[in-house]
Amino acid sequence: MRIRRAALAAVVVAWLGLQVAGCADSDDRSPLDQAIAVNQSRHVAETFEEHPVVIDDTKGLSSLRLFFPRSEILVVSDSTVEAQLRAASIAVYAHAPMIVYDSAWHQEISQEIERLKTHTVLTVGEVNVARTTGRVNVHRDPGGLDGVGQMLSVQFREKVIADPADAAEVVAVLDAKEPVLLRAAWDTPKVMPGAEAEPFPISSRRDADMAPVVVATKDSSIVSIANARSFGAAVTLVDNPDPRESRYTLFTMAGLAERPLLALGAQFGDDETLAEKIMQAEEFYRSAESDTEQAGN
Repeated sequence: MRIRRAALAAVVVAWLGLQVAGCADSDDRSPLDQAIAVNQSRHVAETFEEHPVVIDDTKGLSSLRLFFPRSEILVVSDSTVEAQLRAASIAVYAHAPMIVYDSAWHQEISQEIERLKTHTVLTVGEVNVARTTGRVNVHRDPGGLDGVGQMLSVQFREKVIADPADAAEVVAVLDAKEPVLLRAAWDTPKVMPGAEAEPFPISSRRDADMAPVVVATKDSSIVSIANARSFGAAVTLVDNPDPRESRYTLFTMAGLAERPLLALGAQFGDDETLAEKIMQAEEFYRSAESDTEQAGN
């Protein structure tokens, strides 16, 4: 599943063609200007910052707080990739936020459950959270394809993932309309004692088609991508976090140096640096375009 430059070039061309299909037949704008027009035409909720925001989030707390002010349901996974793939499959289908459990973060996770006003928590893998705590009901994942189907009252299609390096890519394309259970080929999540297939509620998507552009790379955390997808936002996996180094990344971020944009992972730098890189990449593109035009005259 490695992203290849040739394939990306084809994707860029196809993407631009589809996005501007509604424009006039004679559009003499450059590919960059067309990409800017598409990106800036998006209606984004006012809750998102008017500039690029980089989310360095390996446990899910930052992305959860950004996307979910409240949630009656929550999925908590252990730190293994196999458990996170399963948890992400459930979270995206149920439109539930997701957190990766760490005993060192136990207090923060408890506080987050309280902030969210969560009523039902589903743990996946080796998560040491009490079965029931006050008003919060904690369910333990029983494992298996039948188990997830019984919890969510729907038939999931299983997809086997052979390489952990593909995790970000497969989670980014999870779709709540098509229940898919991502299963790691190398191991299965631990099933905790007392686990049963108890009904797990399903929420509705939160984005109302007003999410900003969200970008990630293969190095982005599973949980941050899952939270974006659970919210309802599309996640674009780019081949390079630096828009100056990749035409595909540039077109994905074009025109968003001073507009809402979410970048998942420290590989994108910080907010200010990413904005500067977008502006520089646009400048480099226009300069190269001008040189090409002059050479042709």
